[in-house]
Amino acid sequence: MLRWFQKLSLRNKLVLTILICLVLPSLISMQVSTFLTRDVVRTQVTDNSRESVRIVNQVVAGQIKNLVYVMNFVQFDSDMQISIRELGRSDLTLSTGDLLAHKQKISLRLDTVMNSFGNMYATVLLPNGEYVASYTTFGFHPSYFTKRNWFEGLSGVSAYGVRWVGAEPNYLVNPARPYLLTAAKPLRSADVVYGYVIVSVEMDVIQRLFAQSKTNETMLLVNRNGQVLVDRDSSTIGTPFPYYDKLPQDGGVSFLKVTGEEYIMLAEQVTPEWRLVSMSPYKQAASQIESFRRTDFMIQLAFLVLFAVILLSVVGTLTRPIGRLVQTVVRIQNGRLGERSNISGPDEVGRLGYVFDRMLDRIEATLEENRREQELKRKAELAMLQAQINPHFLFNVLNSIRLKIMMKGDEENAELISSLSSLLRMTINRNNEFIPLHEELDIIQHYVKLVNSRHGGTVRLEVSAASDTLLCQVPRFILQPLTENAYQHGLKRKEGLIAITSRLTDEGARLLIAVEDNGAGMDPERLEQLRRHVFANERSPLTEKRTSALSGIGLRNVYERLQLVYSAEQVDFSIDSGENKGTVIRMIIPLREEETHYVQRDAGG
Repeated sequence: MLRWFQKLSLRNKLVLTILICLVLPSLISMQVSTFLTRDVVRTQVTDNSRESVRIVNQVVAGQIKNLVYVMNFVQFDSDMQISIRELGRSDLTLSTGDLLAHKQKISLRLDTVMNSFGNMYATVLLPNGEYVASYTTFGFHPSYFTKRNWFEGLSGVSAYGVRWVGAEPNYLVNPARPYLLTAAKPLRSADVVYGYVIVSVEMDVIQRLFAQSKTNETMLLVNRNGQVLVDRDSSTIGTPFPYYDKLPQDGGVSFLKVTGEEYIMLAEQVTPEWRLVSMSPYKQAASQIESFRRTDFMIQLAFLVLFAVILLSVVGTLTRPIGRLVQTVVRIQNGRLGERSNISGPDEVGRLGYVFDRMLDRIEATLEENRREQELKRKAELAMLQAQINPHFLFNVLNSIRLKIMMKGDEENAELISSLSSLLRMTINRNNEFIPLHEELDIIQHYVKLVNSRHGGTVRLEVSAASDTLLCQVPRFILQPLTENAYQHGLKRKEGLIAITSRLTDEGARLLIAVEDNGAGMDPERLEQLRRHVFANERSPLTEKRTSALSGIGLRNVYERLQLVYSAEQVDFSIDSGENKGTVIRMIIPLREEETHYVQRDAGG
């Protein structure tokens, strides 16, 4: 922290120091107040949460009481009991009419009590397989209940006991309500079970009640095994409640930390096996109490902001010249050497700004002189590279033509002499560093004619140059080494095709030239070795082996020429090859400024 503070500007140090002196006392005062009132706030928050749980518990208990009421009605209604016993006899000898009459009587009695509960479903299931339900059983047979795990222990429940089944998959097949809250009990007479009553209630009433709680608050119903029975999110029903082992005793309260946040947990017993659980963030529950404290802090903060504005205005007036000087230094660091602070005045900062500007003037003059020296050095290096052209190939070609002329005179040899003359003229002429692309392509055509004449082979040259690239200026003698490399190393001085293409790219800002052959190509290892040789910062041993018998420049020297003529960021140079797939060399160079304007004017017109 001390090193960080020392790196701050003078203005920021002053402002930070004063703000700390103002803010720190307020923060300490707030923390002390929070510590002293924490127990009182917790008690009040707990009472508020307990009252909320009590209200919810009344609604949940009402739904459960309805379940118990329906089961007791079925068990103790005298009219219904007669029909249930008759219908459940193992030696069922009733006629079809009597059977339907008993079922209808049970169904009517069920409807009498169920109509007032709307969202509840009752099933009377008898040991002999007969049943009566308060809902349609089309597509569902109540014998389904006998296959459930909880049904096996149902016979062991006492006459006045209840089996609290919990969340049961909705056997009415309603996707909107995937679960029903279910309870069951046996119908006994002298310890003999003569039937079962199963009652289910839809959870939507309880779920809507749970959903009314705040976003971060959790309200759910769990069983004694810790499984979730009812939650606002149906996807969690049937899953274990992760904090069941931390539940307080009935009517108690506990504080639990979840992902760094403190929660208040309350639990109320709803049935002997079901408990209502509430979890709410302590900060959220205490929000109303904390709001008063925040209001007091905001008043203090408002005065602090007012004072800070006045402070910044005063400090800014004193330190603004220093800030301008720092900004000037940053812009100069980013390469804008023409920037000046233009600070003046009788004080120390004014004198510093004046001396700084004069120093920049002298540095800029020195850099300009150094730039001129580097330009002269670059041109000298370029001239030296261009002077490396090996004349042996030209003399060998000339001897070949001379022999042909001596043996016979024809127009073909005259054309060869003309091609050689053009090639010699371009080699010797050093006046122009750039020439139009179409002249460079003419040189390549002369060169291919001479190659075919000397070696007696047939090298086909295909030129596909876009019309808008023919007048573009390129470095002189830049394509001949690439063409020679394609002939000697790609075609192995045999018959084949050399293709040269050109087009504009990057919206007319740069020129792409590609030289491609259909020769033997290279394997990946050889290709990687060549790339390292061409693009390496230092010459590898491969450099000692001349790759071009005519010029001696080779691919690396072409690449170096482009790096000297243009900046490294402006040039793209790539070599791609594959075995028996030939080799292609692509270079992308920028257009000169006047050519860019010409291309853009042609595109707009």
